[in-house]
Amino acid sequence: MNSMKPKFNTTPTDSQIQHHPVIGISEWMCYYTNYNKPCSGPEVIDQCIDLHQHWGINHIVWNCGRSVVDYWSDLPNATMQCVDSHLVGGQDWSFVTKIMEKICPLRQAISLCRDRNMPILGRLGMNRHYGSADYAGVTSRFAYDNLHLHEKTKLGNPVPHRLCYATEEVQQERIDILLEIQRIGVDGLVLDFCRQIPILMYHPALVDPFIAKHSVDPRKIQSRNPDDFQQWFQYRADVLTGFMKKLRQAVQKQEKMLGYACPIITRVPDNAPWLMIAFGLDIERWCAKDLIDGLMLSPFPLCRDDPGHYHAYHVEVAHRHNKICIGGIGSKKLIESGTQQNTGFFDPQPVYNWAKKQYQAGVDAISLYQSETLVRMDYLKETLTAIGDQKLVAQRAKSMPEPDFPSDYTICMDWHTNVPGQHSIDVSQVGDGAL
Repeated sequence: MNSMKPKFNTTPTDSQIQHHPVIGISEWMCYYTNYNKPCSGPEVIDQCIDLHQHWGINHIVWNCGRSVVDYWSDLPNATMQCVDSHLVGGQDWSFVTKIMEKICPLRQAISLCRDRNMPILGRLGMNRHYGSADYAGVTSRFAYDNLHLHEKTKLGNPVPHRLCYATEEVQQERIDILLEIQRIGVDGLVLDFCRQIPILMYHPALVDPFIAKHSVDPRKIQSRNPDDFQQWFQYRADVLTGFMKKLRQAVQKQEKMLGYACPIITRVPDNAPWLMIAFGLDIERWCAKDLIDGLMLSPFPLCRDDPGHYHAYHVEVAHRHNKICIGGIGSKKLIESGTQQNTGFFDPQPVYNWAKKQYQAGVDAISLYQSETLVRMDYLKETLTAIGDQKLVAQRAKSMPEPDFPSDYTICMDWHTNVPGQHSIDVSQVGDGAL
């Protein structure tokens, strides 16, 4: 095995460079569940890595868990995937247990990537805990056993799939997992805040100190003007920034012990500046305070008040502070089709156009979300193998006719995209989806 550790480049790309890295975001088991395919055994990890490289995808973001972890963990409070149940969304995921009894997927992926000189980053979903019996196989005991830590909506209802970052217990649980992933030997960490925004809501641990400080109950703010929520949104975001500072310090301390760098990349929605703060994501402060090394964007229209995309804003923030900004192409429609063949739902022009817009904004690379499935779909090969070539992308976006698709066509968006908007500052519009 090649013992040399590939270095993940955190320097922004020169604007004159036309070919950009393509980064696969892989959840190796999802192909077999998305398409109900038989999973043979541990060799599927090898197949996954090899397919990425065959397609010219030479950087991998490897899923390490959301609520549960997808690797062999020594943490006493961590729950490994499918240990408590094989049930995930009504599907049988027992094949995951069978493979994890033989190998650690993360360690195997790292070993394979070392041999192929491919940087590999470990990804953790930062606030996706599921919390229902149908998803017992991917919900941690920590989430089940600490109901008092579950977030609350503005209307006061519990949120089983989110935990409150204003509590020390929640912060430490995430930090412990991320530090273990770092020790196992990844080339960097990807903190996936797209799973699930908003990151902070209305838990008493947030609301009560805010009332004490400002004499305002944020649950009673009734307005359609985002400015009226600014103080509350910033307060929540500051809580998460405190977590990011604590994590950065812990990672840096461990870097000195291990003898190599571990960059931190945050995967975030490509939303408007005010909306990022509303979600709890103060990317400007994270960059300015050197709490992260880069942003990874997910195309994610989610809010009725502003469903747009703001690539240029995110690139400007990142580059102003000498951080990288990675664009994103999602798998909505592609995997949701339920078929490995193009039955008319796919046209490559919107994909090229989407990538072109991000290159024009100045992104340094492109990420592909759920690449473990996309690399098995032959009809995508010509498109995705070209997606890192900025010049070719621009040519094809211009030369190909635009398909006659609906204006709200969501191809290449995030899986959790909701075009009408799941969230809003207006309770009367979205109820428990209120920001």
